[in-house]
Amino acid sequence: MEYEKTNAFQSIWKHLFRTPHRMSWIDVDGVSTRYLEAGAPDAPPLLLLHGTAGSLENFSANYAAYAEDFRVIGLDLLGCGLTDKPDFDYLIPDYVDHVLGFMNAMGIESASLVGVSLGSWVSAALAYAHPARVVSLAMVSPAGIITDPDEERRVAESIRARRTQAAQTPTWETIAAAMRSLVLHPDTMIDDVIAIRLDIYSDPAMKAAMPHLLAFTGGKDAMNPEQWRNLIQPVLVVAAIDSPNMFLTNARAIAELTPRAQLLELAGCDHWAQFEQAERFNSATIDFFRKQYQARCS
Repeated sequence: MEYEKTNAFQSIWKHLFRTPHRMSWIDVDGVSTRYLEAGAPDAPPLLLLHGTAGSLENFSANYAAYAEDFRVIGLDLLGCGLTDKPDFDYLIPDYVDHVLGFMNAMGIESASLVGVSLGSWVSAALAYAHPARVVSLAMVSPAGIITDPDEERRVAESIRARRTQAAQTPTWETIAAAMRSLVLHPDTMIDDVIAIRLDIYSDPAMKAAMPHLLAFTGGKDAMNPEQWRNLIQPVLVVAAIDSPNMFLTNARAIAELTPRAQLLELAGCDHWAQFEQAERFNSATIDFFRKQYQARCS
């Protein structure tokens, strides 16, 4: 019984303690950028891009599995986590430039990308603008497409309200409420992740930066249907089928529009499929990325 309790316990460190990795910072065009890297240095690169005002800990349940096949790197996006927070509004092209600059600084010529929500939007925009730099994409709870303008505005307003409140009054209760809204089953959101987010949001710099981080939610940088049709990379679109919301609609629309897209339907999860259904998510995405690199090398 005691072993069962221990084995069921989840934490960021429990996900990582068996996996060689390093956490560091690198200068990206004047922006000190935090990242976590694991896997063989000569393995195919795989970048992990988190969602709105998130951090690299969002992928804590994925690093170990990915590191067996890839040089996997999660980074805190522009203004997010412990990355620098320059004083201007961050729009999608700014996030794209930051990721591209990060790749250049790390010596990565091309990579596959996993993006969650905002991260999926940034990854698609990067793939469209710089197709030679992106091998393939996995998009989780995808943003960057407008299927219903009224619903898009409602969701954007909700995100702005929740994140602004969390940054203005960062208590355990406000952060826990925000984090638990990302999963279908609230008890699956572990205290470690809540605590890290609380620490990040308690920094006065984050309170000042939050309006900049939310500037993209105006939606003006969304990709139009023609751009999605001209996305040339293989794309795995992850649809959380138990959460019938805008992001599920987005996933299905992107899968229909994008010529080399395939749809992965996952039950038992909401916005954070990579976390809430980590084992199934890891297995499916690793298989997808392996096939893309094998096809590229053959």
